[in-house]
Amino acid sequence: MAHNPYHKASQAYQKSSDDNLTPLQIIVELYKGMIKNTKLAKQAYQEGRLDVMSNHLIKTFDIIEALHSNLDLDNGGEDAAFLDHFYSTIFSALSQASTKPDPLAYFDEIVAYIQQVHDRWYSMAYGHIPQSDDAEKSQASQAQ
Repeated sequence: MAHNPYHKASQAYQKSSDDNLTPLQIIVELYKGMIKNTKLAKQAYQEGRLDVMSNHLIKTFDIIEALHSNLDLDNGGEDAAFLDHFYSTIFSALSQASTKPDPLAYFDEIVAYIQQVHDRWYSMAYGHIPQSDDAEKSQASQAQ
């Protein structure tokens, strides 16, 4: 079996059905996990369940850490530099979300930022930008 450089990240997302996915598709799944966990953290914050919010943020941090550790900053050029900055920005933003004047809106901004990068990965993995029906299928599969 070939070495999967995103195995640790997949474990962080706790997605076990990645055996049939390409590395790019696994990255897409991990970004979906970041989006899902950020939305769940927002919901938990809104409900005053800060312990649950923290658990969802930790899952997102684990995904970010695993993806970040696989960056090749020496040979990855502008893409690796962008992702290095992106992961640091998301980590910092999530760390500070609950201290912002409007945390719910801030969580939404974070999700929108992650979604933009997710869509780029999705386009590389599947050859097109995700449509609303793709997103619905994805959300349905995550709920199972």
